[in-house]
Amino acid sequence: MLFIGSEGKIEVDRGYLKTWPDEIGQQPIGPSDIHLREPRGDHYGDWLNSIRTREKPIADVEIGARSVTVCHLGNIAYWLNRPIKWDPAREQIIGDDEAARWLDRPKRAPWHL
Repeated sequence: MLFIGSEGKIEVDRGYLKTWPDEIGQQPIGPSDIHLREPRGDHYGDWLNSIRTREKPIADVEIGARSVTVCHLGNIAYWLNRPIKWDPAREQIIGDDEAARWLDRPKRAPWHL
């Protein structure tokens, strides 16, 4: 994953971290900053541990849903060959009915949401 900001870039993968400039990666995380939980082995082992302990797994279903939403939105913009605007609070595409149709498909009767 590559994050590009106004003060530099951060590239990260499992067990890999590279920053531009180097100083970004050397800044300590403060006590009031967001701290991510350390993974406990692989996803399967973490999932089994979560069943035993009732703790959320490191890759909870909400994280998966949010991650795949970005992929779906990227595909919709690619298929339509134009940018789209997304309202994350309402989970809706804004001002583009054609793009919004890609978010769902018609349901067979009597099913509905």
